[in-house]
Amino acid sequence: MIALGGRPKQTECRRFRTQWPPMRRIVLTGVPPFEVQDLAGPLEVFAQCDYEIELVSPERDGSTAINRGLRITGGTDFRTFDRPIDTLWVVGGPEAPSGHYDPAYLRWLKEMSSQARRVGASCLGTFVLAASGALEGRRVVTHWQWCDHLAERYPRVQLVRSSIFVKDGHIYTSAGITTGIDLALLFVEEDFGPRKAFAIAQWLVLFVRRTSSYAQISKLLALQSGSIKPLDDLENWIIEHLAEDISVERMAANVNMSARQFTRVFRSEKGTTPARFVERVRVEVARSLLEASGVGVKSVAAKCGFGSADSMRRSFLRVVDTTPSVVAGAHRKSGTGRGP
Repeated sequence: MIALGGRPKQTECRRFRTQWPPMRRIVLTGVPPFEVQDLAGPLEVFAQCDYEIELVSPERDGSTAINRGLRITGGTDFRTFDRPIDTLWVVGGPEAPSGHYDPAYLRWLKEMSSQARRVGASCLGTFVLAASGALEGRRVVTHWQWCDHLAERYPRVQLVRSSIFVKDGHIYTSAGITTGIDLALLFVEEDFGPRKAFAIAQWLVLFVRRTSSYAQISKLLALQSGSIKPLDDLENWIIEHLAEDISVERMAANVNMSARQFTRVFRSEKGTTPARFVERVRVEVARSLLEASGVGVKSVAAKCGFGSADSMRRSFLRVVDTTPSVVAGAHRKSGTGRGP
């Protein structure tokens, strides 16, 4: 059993603490059982801030099941919950798309969604929020495996299939699983500023902070889908040495092959040449930096080993059919979708 409720205890990360605005209440709710990561990821982010975190459950005893045999206690039955909500977060779970919901709970959810300053839904929690009527006419996202199902069941929502999260007015929806962490970090940035969000991301050992422009199906992850262990290790080495000259000879020596043998094996395994692979990795990492860090184009070009901004621009056009300046400009404008 896991207890959750009341004001969060002070964490070990006291270095994050500073003088924040008055405490805001975040209410976590949804149709049980919850997906573990859909709950744990955002909860860990919120726990590093001065939020008051509460669990509100459809169950009369206030507890909520998790889909790995665990149960959270210390929550409140929605029928007796009577406190103001700053942020309402609808957690996803395997039963969320079932269509079997308590009508009274859906009415409560819609009312709270209209009263809260901000609403978030993670993964399949979008189905529950849509069932309440709170998402009609809004742009929304859910996990890529369930997009067709959501579009068929709720034709009045405007489905965005590719993004990891979307904002429409005061309502945010995310693709779920790890993307709940990205959306939670955005909430922290809105409330406490980018430095706080960065500190938490760093503490969580995230590879990069993703913005809404990231696709659910990662191209960088697809490049790592091989089955030969030395090549998998090489991919990590490439990322760590992007700013350097990465020649075929150097890569081949890294995996104890001749340049000719390495090129043949690499192309057979990855479906592309080593040079094109390195270029794609450089583009993907550069795009991540431009979208998430606010670093200038010339600086990113140097960090990612392009040699010059012009060289990076040509690679971007070749690989992703856009330019670094367009990517950076989209990030500056916000990148989170339709605002209030």
